[in-house]
Amino acid sequence: MHNSILNILIAVFVYLILIFFKVIGKKKSIIFCCYLFRLIGPRTKFNKRAEVNLKYIWPNLKKNEINGICIKMWENLGKNLGEFSFLHRYDPIKCENTKIEGFKYAKSLVLENKKKNKGIIFFSAHFGNWEIGPYIINKLNTELMGIYRKSNNFYLDKIIQKYRNKKTSYVPKGDLGAKKSFLWLRKGKGLALLMDQKLNEGININFLGKPSRTATAIAELALRMDLDIVPIKLLRTPNNGHKITFFKKVSYANKKLTHNQKVKFILETINNHLGSWIKEDPEQWLWIHRRWKKSLYEKKRI
Repeated sequence: MHNSILNILIAVFVYLILIFFKVIGKKKSIIFCCYLFRLIGPRTKFNKRAEVNLKYIWPNLKKNEINGICIKMWENLGKNLGEFSFLHRYDPIKCENTKIEGFKYAKSLVLENKKKNKGIIFFSAHFGNWEIGPYIINKLNTELMGIYRKSNNFYLDKIIQKYRNKKTSYVPKGDLGAKKSFLWLRKGKGLALLMDQKLNEGININFLGKPSRTATAIAELALRMDLDIVPIKLLRTPNNGHKITFFKKVSYANKKLTHNQKVKFILETINNHLGSWIKEDPEQWLWIHRRWKKSLYEKKRI
């Protein structure tokens, strides 16, 4: 009972905040959230987790360098929240502050697959503002489904879905999500996944040079249904701009490998893409995930 009331209060608070953002406008919302997250974020256990991750991946980083990355990470997260209420009006094609690369290639790939009644998979990470991904994929003339991690707060989850892209179907990850993904792709539609979270299942694949459990579903689906897998990078640029890049599809069809070797090759390619983005702009990735071995976080109870 206590948890239910608390969840309702949290959801109401978030809803009122989002309405407040609409009143003050996008620019002020971004400034406000950026300041708020910069102030509060470094004082949370999530910041300690980010520091542990950074030290684990880049042990030669100095304390001030780690602090700098963490502060900028919180600022980026704040900007994402500040933009969230206004994304329903966001058109990446028309937005002057958004640069897009590889769009024609991705569109031709979608068209080619549609002719064969084949689906297509897009992947990215919690990088830049990942919420804008569906808005550009929708412009490729494909119906899109996004797999997401459902909030433990039922009421908060409803609010988040209310503000998300209306042209995209969102399905919680898990057995139901996997089944719906398969049926969706079989109809020749598009699927979007964020591939940077650790799962208890999966196989160990190097991520930023360290072994990490990586979900195999994307590779298994692609191999089973002969699907193209396309990386999409969502980079935040100065003055609250964005640069969206579609990369060449992951090439695995002509590899003389066993099924399991192909799965591993696909996942290694995906993690290499994500790793290269993070190395270039580490402050734009969400370092607060428990992405690597459990002992890293259990020792410090984070």
